[in-house]
Amino acid sequence: MAKRKPSLRSKSVESNGRSQGVTKANKPSHYWAKDIRLSTVQQKRLLYISLGITLLMALLSTRVGLNGDDDVQARYSSSIPSFYSSMGRDTSCFSSGPEIKYYGALFEIATGFTNKVLGNDMDEPAYYQVRHVWNAIFGGVAMFFLALFIGQVAGFEAALISLGLIFFSMRFLGHSLFNPKDIPFAAGYMVSIYFIYMILRSMPKLERSSLIGMSAGIAMSVGVRIGGVLVIGYLGLFLALYFIWCHGITTIFTKLAKPYYRAFFIPALFGTAVALLVWPFGLMNPLQNIPAALDAFANFQYAIKVLFNDQQVWSSEIPIQYLLTWILITVPVFTLVGIVLFLVFAKSLFTRYNFIPLILSIFAFSFPIIYVLSSHSILYDGWRHFMFTYPPLLVLVTLTWNHFLQITRAKRNLHLAVWSVLALTAVDSAIFLVRNSEFPYTYFNPLVGGIKGAYGSYELDYWGTSVKQCVEALEKQGVLHPGLKDTVTIGTNFSHAVQVYTHKYGDLVKVNYVRWRQRNDRPWEYGIFVNRFVDGSYLKKGYWPTSKTIESVEVNGRPIAIIEKDGMDSPAYKSAQAIVRQDWSEAVIYSEQEVQEHPDDEMSWINLGMAYLNLEEMEKAKVPLEKALEIVPDNQNALNFMGYFYFAIKNLERAAEIFQKAVQLHQTDVTAYYYLARIAYERQNYTQALEYAHSGIDYDTRNPLCYQIAAESYYALGDRV
Repeated sequence: MAKRKPSLRSKSVESNGRSQGVTKANKPSHYWAKDIRLSTVQQKRLLYISLGITLLMALLSTRVGLNGDDDVQARYSSSIPSFYSSMGRDTSCFSSGPEIKYYGALFEIATGFTNKVLGNDMDEPAYYQVRHVWNAIFGGVAMFFLALFIGQVAGFEAALISLGLIFFSMRFLGHSLFNPKDIPFAAGYMVSIYFIYMILRSMPKLERSSLIGMSAGIAMSVGVRIGGVLVIGYLGLFLALYFIWCHGITTIFTKLAKPYYRAFFIPALFGTAVALLVWPFGLMNPLQNIPAALDAFANFQYAIKVLFNDQQVWSSEIPIQYLLTWILITVPVFTLVGIVLFLVFAKSLFTRYNFIPLILSIFAFSFPIIYVLSSHSILYDGWRHFMFTYPPLLVLVTLTWNHFLQITRAKRNLHLAVWSVLALTAVDSAIFLVRNSEFPYTYFNPLVGGIKGAYGSYELDYWGTSVKQCVEALEKQGVLHPGLKDTVTIGTNFSHAVQVYTHKYGDLVKVNYVRWRQRNDRPWEYGIFVNRFVDGSYLKKGYWPTSKTIESVEVNGRPIAIIEKDGMDSPAYKSAQAIVRQDWSEAVIYSEQEVQEHPDDEMSWINLGMAYLNLEEMEKAKVPLEKALEIVPDNQNALNFMGYFYFAIKNLERAAEIFQKAVQLHQTDVTAYYYLARIAYERQNYTQALEYAHSGIDYDTRNPLCYQIAAESYYALGDRV
């Protein structure tokens, strides 16, 4: 009779049986015995509860507006079906947006095919509602596997606590409603962390369910962004450390190591293969394009101004405390308290719980943050790119709260007091969600004074989701309505979202993209402006909303977006056009008319000062420039024109002070560097003049004035050698 071939599981059991004689192999058994674990019934209950939470999130997601990247993402998503239907011949999806081809398309495939089946067009809001619902699903996946992980370690009650805590984590919840990159990645990351734990727990046995789950986690992570290879590294690292701990390093090439190699390579290879199937660029040429994507992200260059700690700073020169500051001031109160309690109870936590999931969670949270801080990477948009580290942090926080509850269980009153404290720490988040269900991602905790304390110091609606509410406000006011006959022109700094939400009005709504600081440069009747890229000093001084504002969208009483009303041929627009034509006299006329009607229009004050400078009416230029700086003390143009004013009247000391302030606030201000070089030259400090000239050249290699002053300084130094 032929012998039956042993299964994967039976082989592992045999391997485990052979290793029983090794003393070290028995070492971890009492640690795994600490895990309470979940029954099948409890896992099903967690699944049902998670599905309910996901459904609630899906409903909330329909209230949230488009984000500022949705235009690029939507083009990528809508063009991907053609790549697959053409068997890879149609590669138009690679050019959907800058660097977009380097991203995995798991989320985009899911949403793209769903929208194609439903017949949704990417110019319509329904297209993005589908994306938001899918976003909520991925957020729900992250929450479910967080609860599973905690439940396996500390039991069903702790798992329920984790679901409550992550739901009331406003930043994570808010991004789960609309963030198509960071939340799907966070889901894949949490799935991977859970199955790394499950694989370690079963070793040297190999459980098919864990290998399949780990493969899925890798596929999800790498299938969203190439940085997901992190989880493959985590798997290899923890398997290696666990094996060495159990068997010693000298046995690494023996039969004892065989199941560990299989536990690594099976999910690593299968997960990566699936990820490539949902990543068109990677699928085309994996050996060439995977390294290309890794290199692209390692050398990522994206310099924008971000509001941080009261100042506009460049993302390429971000302060080292940026990331940790954002985390500390935006996580909920129960997380802050949980971190403190974790430090207090650290020793007893490692006694109560299996230390392996604790170490795994600490590493999964801290390693990416430590790496990015040490590599001085470009950062912006708060910590949304590191949202994937929050579930591992919440593992530690939940286990800490659970420990606190367990040690007080014998004392009923004290136990109830701990529950009360935990509930109270969630009140701030709960109230914020009720009051601002469309914008939970803008939450700031009491450590910074909430929204009130963060206003003007940190960015609020940095992704422009409030445009949806602005368009709805115009509809409520009757400006936009089904019977519209006359064309309405809207100027905005988030044009794609406005175009989508006004698509139903066809050609009767014209949308002009204008930056906030150039809002007078194009004609519009109504302006929709989100306060991203608006100087913090301007916001804090109360000039927002402006005198032209007819409606504002608020979060906890602070305006994050405004609707302005103006005329197509307003004095502000005519003044800006006169500046373009260098008709300085006409610019004076219209600028003066504008500031009389709207004395808070800093751009017209700047234009008035500039016009007087060009007319060489120096004393008349001073007052409007001072007024502009009173309104916006940090405005680059206002500082440069005021600096030039003092330079022109030979007050070099005052001019230098102003230009110094300009370069401190705006590191790439080439005009300021030029005049600082010119001032140093006038003072016969030629070495310093060269330094300033070279700084200007570093930021603009084609600036002739900086080269000119550099040449003059070299010549002057040459005369003295």
